[in-house]
Amino acid sequence: MEKMKAAMIGFLSKEKDPYEQLEIYAKMGYRAFEGANLLLRDGDPSENLKRVKSFGMEPLAVHLNIMDPPPIADVIKDAQATGVKRVACYCGCAGAYRFGGRPTPPTLDELKKECEAFDKAAEELGKEGISLSFHNHDAEFLQVLGGVPVFYQMVANTQYLKFEVDCGWVAYAGCDPIYVMKNLGDRMVSVHIKDFEAGSSVTREEDSIVMPRFTTPGTGALDLKGCLETALAAGMDYAIVEQDFQYNLSQEETLQAAYLNMKETGFVE
Repeated sequence: MEKMKAAMIGFLSKEKDPYEQLEIYAKMGYRAFEGANLLLRDGDPSENLKRVKSFGMEPLAVHLNIMDPPPIADVIKDAQATGVKRVACYCGCAGAYRFGGRPTPPTLDELKKECEAFDKAAEELGKEGISLSFHNHDAEFLQVLGGVPVFYQMVANTQYLKFEVDCGWVAYAGCDPIYVMKNLGDRMVSVHIKDFEAGSSVTREEDSIVMPRFTTPGTGALDLKGCLETALAAGMDYAIVEQDFQYNLSQEETLQAAYLNMKETGFVE
């Protein structure tokens, strides 16, 4: 049976060299990281790319902020310089309201205009063989516009936009990530594996925003095995581990435990 490879996003402490951290994660069993903009920060991107490849890591995507988008030509240049075929957007108007980026929830007209911007960018990127994916949070399932959750409005009102399903946020919203993945078909291009403690939330001191109480994948409410099985059946190459913050384990311990828990399911190599 073909298996997915383990990947990660985040887990790079500012106090430590990011490349040294990535090499440690490669030795654990991780084969890719999302956040290829790292390679553009210091030095020659081509040399930085060679460095991460030398210890068995692959970059997966560069970032696009749809609410303040740079010229698409610049995004294409960044993707090509880092050797990736995907651009990821991590927040739209619904998420901006959820996380304090705007004072009011978006209207249906605002969302539809954002969908137009997404599809225009996705079409241009597609001409270069690059996909544009949107990463959900809980907001896209909990905010309802025109009688339909934002997430499904986005699917219905775009043609070229792809989706990166964050299983943990879908589950935290009270929805079934397995159902979501199965029904997206080829609109899904990647999967984030995130877990949280059932019935437990925390409030961030700096902004009073309520968040899940995240925990290492495989130790919380997420149906880890079911999500991985579904992702693999859908043709996903990577299971991308994400955890916004840690509690009892360090970043390295979290990634090590997450990798072993995923490998134990039999769906990750």
